[in-house]
Parts: sequence; C-alpha cells; structure tokens
Amino acid sequence: MSNPSGAPSRAALAINWLALARLFRRARGGEAALKLALAYHNVFDIRNEDVQIVLADLADYTGFYRVNGEGIPPDDRAFSDGKRAAFGRLFRFLNLTDEEKAALVQAARTEAIASSNEGII
Repeated sequence: MSNPSGAPSRAALAINWLALARLFRRARGGEAALKLALAYHNVFDIRNEDVQIVLADLADYTGFYRVNGEGIPPDDRAFSDGKRAAFGRLFRFLNLTDEEKAALVQAARTEAIASSNEGII
C-alpha cells in the first residue's frame, strides 16, 4: 500500500529496530560511538529544511537557550533541566559550526516569540 507520494505507507513497512547493543555485541567502544554520531548526523542533516524547522522547534520547546529564574519550584526546575538535557544530547551530536549555532539560536528565539504571541501549535 502506498501513500499519495508513492512511497510505501508506514503500516506497510516492517521496522526492524536496531540498537548499538545488537550491532556491537562486544563492549561498546570507539567504533560504536562513531556509528552513533554518524547516525545522529544522518538523521539530523541540517542542510534539510525540515530538519532545521524541527531543531528550532525542539530548541524552543525544551528551553535549551533559556535559564530558569529564581523562585522556580524544585520540581519545575528539574523538569525543565531534563528537557534541556535531552536536547543537549542531540545538540552534542550535531557538530555545528559557529554560524550554524548562531542561526539555530536565532530560529529558536523566533519560535519562542511566535509561541508566546500566538500560542503553541
């Protein structure tokens, strides 16, 4: 079964999830770390406009470029710190140039302004 674009539908695709633990049955070392870094780089190829949109949205949603102010309850602080840490893991694998980092910061700020003015999608 195909979707309108001609590609197989998600339901028609059998997904065989791979994990590094399966790919590298021995202790995971440098080869596994390189494979993981390349996988992140391939999935989040920043030359792709959709990837840029998703990364800017995630940076905004996780508050990656925002800091908690004083008076934030500990549970709220821990929750927002956790969201930032998850995006930080992704960000670590992106290996962006300074110009690309600056563009991502600007895009995330633009998303934050739009979200506060118009509401989150």
